[in-house]
Amino acid sequence: MTNSYQSFIDHTGSTLTKKGALLNECFDTYQFSSDYGKGYTALYQLDSYASICIAEHSYIRDFEYSVPAEDSISIQQYDSIDSDRRYPQGNVSAGMQYIAYAPDNRTYRYVIKKNVPAKVIGIQLLPDYYETYLKKEFGIKGIDLKKYLQVFPHGVVIPEIAAIFSKIRSFNGSELSSRLFFKSKIDELTAIIMQKAEEFRSMHDLKLAASDKRAVARITEYANNHLSQNFLLSELAAEAYMSVSKFKYVFKAVTGQTFSGYITQKKMEKACELLTHSNLYVAEIAYRLGYKNAGSFSVQFKNYTGVLPSEYRTH
Repeated sequence: MTNSYQSFIDHTGSTLTKKGALLNECFDTYQFSSDYGKGYTALYQLDSYASICIAEHSYIRDFEYSVPAEDSISIQQYDSIDSDRRYPQGNVSAGMQYIAYAPDNRTYRYVIKKNVPAKVIGIQLLPDYYETYLKKEFGIKGIDLKKYLQVFPHGVVIPEIAAIFSKIRSFNGSELSSRLFFKSKIDELTAIIMQKAEEFRSMHDLKLAASDKRAVARITEYANNHLSQNFLLSELAAEAYMSVSKFKYVFKAVTGQTFSGYITQKKMEKACELLTHSNLYVAEIAYRLGYKNAGSFSVQFKNYTGVLPSEYRTH
C-alpha cells in the first residue's frame, strides 16, 4: 500500500473488512464509521507498478485532511464531491478528472464538504511503471511522462479515461483475470494520456485571437445556463462569427474538449447535483437537461459515472 492511501486509512480509522466485500474480490476493502461520517476505500495493488483505488465516503461535517505525496503519477476522477477552494490541489468538484505528477516531500490539503457523497476512482502510477516498465516493454525512452502531464489543466475531462474507469469499476473476475485486465487498462490509460498530451501541446502552440477566446467564453456561459436546450453547431458558430469548422477547432483549442463532450460533462455534473440535493424524479431531471426520455438519460449517465441514476442517488 502506498503512503498516501495508508495515511488516509489511518486518519479515518478504517479497518480491513472481508476481502472483496463490496467490490471485486481482489480488492482490499477498508471501512470506517464515526461521528463525522462513514464510507469505504477499496485498493488493488498491481505489483510495484500501480495502485487502483475506488472510494465512497459521506461526511456529516466538513472533513479536513492532509495527504503526503510520494513520487508517483496520479489519475483521479471525481464522480461526486464538493470541496473547500482554499487549497489549489484540493479544489475538486463533481465530474472533473485530475492528472498530475506528485513529487516527494509535498503535502496536499483537502477540505471535503459535508452532505455531498465523495465518490472517487483513481490510479496511482509508481516509478517502476513509468521509469522502468514503459522503457523496457515498449522502448519509450525519449519521453518523460512526468513532464508530459504538465500540459493538462486542472479539472480536465477526457471521456476515454472515464470509459476506462467505468470498466475497471464494474469488472469482477478471478485473481488471474483481474491482474490481466487491470494491467491492460493501465497500459491503455497511459496510451490515452500520452495521446491527449500531444493534442494539448499542439493546441497550446497555436496563437488564438483574443476575440475568438471571448466568443468561446460567451458560448460556454450561455450553454451552462441553458442545458435543456438542444444546440446546433451551425447556430453556435454563427453566434461566434465563425464557420462551423473553425468553431469546432477553436472551441477544442480553448477548452480541450469538443462541444458535445463539454455539454455532456456539464449535464452530468448538474445531474449529480440534482440527484444529491433534490427529490426530483429521474424523468424530471432528464427533462430538465434536455433528454427526450429517462432511458436515454440513464444510459448516458451510466456511461459517464459507471452507475445508473437510481444507484447513484441511493449511495
